[in-house]
Amino acid sequence: MGKAVSRCVILSAGPCEGIDSLRALLRTDDVFIAADGGCRLAQMLGVTPQIVVADFDSSDPLVLSEDTEIVRLPVRKDCTDTAAAVEVALDKGYCEFLLLGVLGGRLDHEFAVYQLLVRLAERGCTAVAADAHNLVYALTKTSAVMEPMDGWMLSVFAFGGTVRGLSIRGAAYELIDYTLSTNDSLCVSNATKGVPCEISFTDGTLLVFRSKD
Repeated sequence: MGKAVSRCVILSAGPCEGIDSLRALLRTDDVFIAADGGCRLAQMLGVTPQIVVADFDSSDPLVLSEDTEIVRLPVRKDCTDTAAAVEVALDKGYCEFLLLGVLGGRLDHEFAVYQLLVRLAERGCTAVAADAHNLVYALTKTSAVMEPMDGWMLSVFAFGGTVRGLSIRGAAYELIDYTLSTNDSLCVSNATKGVPCEISFTDGTLLVFRSKD
């Protein structure tokens, strides 16, 4: 596959509505890794996975290309298929990720995806989980710029511990030097004002949601 300079798109087996919206997120040079039942999502998107990571308990190996690299997993294992697919991508040198088919299904699996986003951010990777109505990021660095997205709300939540020194500048509701605890929903459903807004904090981990109805 050459050098790992493209973005890696992980395709998983969760429910997927709005396929056209998901297809619009793809780039021409994306590399696709299907996590087991994510092969079905690949078919829906009209893409061919270069790698399939699976125990084949939820996918049909007959749909795969003869050129597809297969990483077989045991049925009994200590991680999800999605997490295993991400590890394969990391081993191949990828550091930018789009995760599809990981939101909107079982809540325990979705929460595990949030944890996975945090682990990727801690390793210096760029990663977003997406469906037709949501983009989810993890921030472990002290600042980030959020571009305006017409009709999309902006929400941030403390994850795994208190976030200190939180400031949100340039949004409809600004915040300066706030301490955000894990049970505080103050920062839900903010909005951008047509200009980039900056999120900064001194300590902690944030989950950032861009969401629309």
